[in-house]
Amino acid sequence: MKIFFGMLQESGWSAVLRRAVTVFLCGFVLLYATLLIVDPYDTLPFSPPLDRWPAASNQRFSYPAVAMKPEFDSIVVGTSVVRLLKPSELEAALGGRFANLAMNSAMPFEQSEILKLFARFHDDVKTVIVGIDSVWCEPKGSPKLTFRPFPPWLYDGNRWNDALHLLNLAAVEDAGRQVGQMIGLRRPRYQRNGYGNFLPSNSEYDLQKARNTIYANGARQITEPMTPPADNYAEYRRNLAFADMALMRDMLTALPRGTRKIFLGAPVHAMAFGPPGSNSEASWNECLRRIAEIGEEFGNSYVFDFRIRSEITMEDSNYWDLLHYGTDTASRIARLIGDGVEAGRSTDPVYRYVTP
Repeated sequence: MKIFFGMLQESGWSAVLRRAVTVFLCGFVLLYATLLIVDPYDTLPFSPPLDRWPAASNQRFSYPAVAMKPEFDSIVVGTSVVRLLKPSELEAALGGRFANLAMNSAMPFEQSEILKLFARFHDDVKTVIVGIDSVWCEPKGSPKLTFRPFPPWLYDGNRWNDALHLLNLAAVEDAGRQVGQMIGLRRPRYQRNGYGNFLPSNSEYDLQKARNTIYANGARQITEPMTPPADNYAEYRRNLAFADMALMRDMLTALPRGTRKIFLGAPVHAMAFGPPGSNSEASWNECLRRIAEIGEEFGNSYVFDFRIRSEITMEDSNYWDLLHYGTDTASRIARLIGDGVEAGRSTDPVYRYVTP
């Protein structure tokens, strides 16, 4: 071996190797320093105060920074069915300063994590809106995560350890997006409060295209009612477990006692419901009743169910697909939430006020 290394030193290869190692190390340090300065997820405590926006396409990486911002005191969590609730309209209806941190296909665990992070950084949480859809009402519980990466290190409240997780291609890509947004070459995907209108322009709306996604054959259909059993599903409903209700209770425990809690049964299209009188309808109603029970334990809570057959959910032109309504409907929902909270009941037949 000594002979080999001696020969290597005598040749020019040792100088080449040293240069290669030096170039690699300098490139590594430069890349890492750039990531620390750009701070693509806006969470590092020592990065310079640059004009950052939520940049990552996966909201699970973008939203922790928004959740820690002191300028907000109210929050929306849920899946994409409540992403179109505009913070400015919620503020007009309910007061406060809202961030909408609902995430595409967010599982109950993910919703709980973003809400608990928000509560950790805000002593006075005014209002929380939790969008309720099928992920909360699976009798056996929903999966913990989706195929989308979830970064627990962004949700632990420790900003310092975030620097240890930036040396990867995804962070480099998100840093590029962040730089592009800062210098005006890229349009921000989300507003600083997390809101982002993910729908195409209204000028592109095509009713028949929407119906093709809502109905199996593109032709409007009517869901025929079923005849419920004599006990009106009482025994069936009693036996439903709803495994994620424990997570719901844990999530609410993290909030200040005085926080106003609004649970919103999101108005997906009526074709996404089970037929009237079906097991799935009974299961949904029981799920909302259980949530109302939990809300009553914590106080200052409201359960508004827009997932009923109404002029909203049975009108195809309100929808882009089976789950996602348009911005006009979202604005109407925001106003009705405010009216319902003020009245302490339903103020319009398009939704019901659920009690335990």
